[in-house]
Amino acid sequence: MTCDESCLACKAEYIWFIDSLVNDIRHLESKVVYLRYTLSKNLPEYDGERLMADIFSDLSAPHWDHPVYQQYIKEFCDGTNPLDNGDLSKYLRKLKRGKEPSNL
Repeated sequence: MTCDESCLACKAEYIWFIDSLVNDIRHLESKVVYLRYTLSKNLPEYDGERLMADIFSDLSAPHWDHPVYQQYIKEFCDGTNPLDNGDLSKYLRKLKRGKEPSNL
């Protein structure tokens, strides 16, 4: 295997790995929002309202500005963060209203 082939194979692995992580994060975010919604309906009114007000809190991770992730976004996502787009936001807002989670 040449150096170029090795570099391409390594790059493909890292792309696959980041894609896998992005999908996992999207899935887990949707589960958190839906579970918070469900929990809010089973808590006393005051606590349920507080939970609903904070339903999206702590979902974003602090590593979005990491250079490797930024390069991934630039090269493979047309400059759009796959974890910060309209479709995902729309889906999470539906979950906030109690829609059953499905595959993204």
